[in-house]
Amino acid sequence: MSDTPEPRQLLGQALMLAGRDFQSRLDDDLRRRDVTGISARHRAIFLHLGRHGPSRAVDLARSAGVRPQSMMKIIHELESLDLLERRTDPADSRAKLVDFSPDGMRLIDELSRSTETVWQQYVEVVGEENLERMVHQLNILAQEGEKNHES
Repeated sequence: MSDTPEPRQLLGQALMLAGRDFQSRLDDDLRRRDVTGISARHRAIFLHLGRHGPSRAVDLARSAGVRPQSMMKIIHELESLDLLERRTDPADSRAKLVDFSPDGMRLIDELSRSTETVWQQYVEVVGEENLERMVHQLNILAQEGEKNHES
């Protein structure tokens, strides 16, 4: 019998620790380039808009797992930073869609540059081919998780 835990036992810890490490490395790189003021709760909106495009606040709230009132507060924060803008939903003129502003798109470019830096750091640890395979598999799990949260 081995003292090494089975992969099944390590799954949750590995995913949480890897996510925390990624966020830490990303934050470090953003700070090095003087990009500040963006919190984890802001990133939930960026993630959703990046994957799904312009969205209603209620959909952003559902995706982030927060109440719509809390999401509106976050949206207002990001609007005050000129990172988001709201416009009328063409499918329902009573509703508003939230989307990136031009400054928000510039921030996305900064996040992409920092992500590339973290990618290169991880390539040094596990190699490019292994990292590509891991990301592919994680994306399959992420898509499954999004389907489960939509229902």
